[in-house]
Amino acid sequence: MSDQPKHFVALAVSGQTSPDTIDDFIDRWHENPEGLPLHEYLGFDRDEYAMWLRDPDALPAILAACQARLRTEAVN
Repeated sequence: MSDQPKHFVALAVSGQTSPDTIDDFIDRWHENPEGLPLHEYLGFDRDEYAMWLRDPDALPAILAACQARLRTEAVN
C-alpha cells in the first residue's frame, strides 16, 4: 500500500470524503502544493477542473465522470 495520500477525487468517488470537503483540500494545497498545479493535486484533469471553476454546483456530475474515468484507467 502506498504512503502517498489519495487526492480529493479518489477519496470522493470512493465515498471516503464528501464533495463539500474540497475546500479543505484546497487549503492543504495552499499550505503545501507539492509542486503540483491545483487541478492535479485535487485529481481532476484540466477539463474537469475548468468545468468545476465555471460551475461549482456541477461537482457531483464531475465526480461521477471522474469515477468512470478512474474505473477505465484501472482496467487499462
